[in-house]
Amino acid sequence: MNLSRLQGNHYFENIFKFSHDFICIASQDGYFKEVNQTVMQTLGYSYEELLNRPIESFIHSEDQPSAPLYPEQSPSLLNSESRYLTKTGEVVWVYWTSTLLENEQLVLGIGKNTTLKNQTLHNATPAHTAADQQWLNKFESTVRKHNRNLDLNLNSICAELAICERQLFRRTKAILGVTPNQYVRKIRLQLAMDAIKTGKYRTIAEISHVAGFKTPSYFKRLFEDNYNLELEHLL
Repeated sequence: MNLSRLQGNHYFENIFKFSHDFICIASQDGYFKEVNQTVMQTLGYSYEELLNRPIESFIHSEDQPSAPLYPEQSPSLLNSESRYLTKTGEVVWVYWTSTLLENEQLVLGIGKNTTLKNQTLHNATPAHTAADQQWLNKFESTVRKHNRNLDLNLNSICAELAICERQLFRRTKAILGVTPNQYVRKIRLQLAMDAIKTGKYRTIAEISHVAGFKTPSYFKRLFEDNYNLELEHLL
């Protein structure tokens, strides 16, 4: 297995070591070739168990046909979510971004644990779950569209969603259990992590600006509290 494009890459090694996201490298025959500690700790399997069993054996049977990290799918897989089963049988939702490393015939996947969000959604009235998710996607896309607008506020978001601020608060709280401002901060922090993963930005001030935070020191504190990581280790 040739990992020449990844080995010795300071950015990748730090992300792989310190990230709380799932990070894995898979072969096109459907086996993990490398996983980080988050995968092992969350799913409860040893490194050897994860590498010696087909990936599909860890995926909920209902999600196997559409799960990412499968070679016959598109080389670039965005916004793919599937359920994984821990060693004790618990369900873990993972929101994946994966891409084909063509020269190595490998797949690099980065996944975020979205179990808490999905538990909230699936405990809601089933008839409203799809609509709520669509609404959340629109909320998130609005924030992402204006990610560099340091003055983006709830009034602006309400205008795009055609909803008043009271309704925005009630719906966000009902679906996610957080306030709109808390959700906006969460989206901005994810934008910051996405920016870091590109390897294009080398300073905290740059990342803070890209994610839409006015003050680098405030952004640094929020980021480290949210991800339980030292930001400098990722740059």
